[in-house]
Amino acid sequence: MSHPAVLETERYVAALHAGDYTGHDMAHLERVRRLAMHLAEGGDVDRLVLTLAALLHDVEDEKLGREAGLVARHLDTLALDPNRRAHVLTIIGETSFSKHRSPSTLESAILQDADRLDAIGAIGIARTFQFAGSRGTALYDPNDATSAVAHFDDKLLRLADGMHTERARQIARERHAFMVSFLDRFEAEWTGQDI
Repeated sequence: MSHPAVLETERYVAALHAGDYTGHDMAHLERVRRLAMHLAEGGDVDRLVLTLAALLHDVEDEKLGREAGLVARHLDTLALDPNRRAHVLTIIGETSFSKHRSPSTLESAILQDADRLDAIGAIGIARTFQFAGSRGTALYDPNDATSAVAHFDDKLLRLADGMHTERARQIARERHAFMVSFLDRFEAEWTGQDI
């Protein structure tokens, strides 16, 4: 989408997320946007609002140490209808897994699904270990609930059951199965059952 608001937002988030090594980089934003557009196909959605929300959804992520208000300030620089501006903010506010918010619009449901799909499967596994490494977190310790592997039970293995759209549920089933297979293999290697 080559809308001026999208082009300006792409530049903004590319600069903001430059040098990110937590798995919340521009590549993540592009995958989430692509997933969101795929999930939106054939639906009655505001693609501009959905695109902007996909690009901006990690701008104020607390675990990245970002301050509140950055998204609103960026949206104020765009020639955007006030209703669309408000909708973008609502979608972003409903996207975070940790906030346990239910989507109030189809766009919000789609972005929740897209962001969570990028947290599971092969990419999700890689991002989990990337984030853990960036924070100095242990790879695995059966007595440490904050280890990278513990994150699968805490969050990632619960995501597939919470998808809102049928397309997301289909993608999630395969990605979930891959994670389960990976964890089985990880345990076999960790404990030496494979030798």
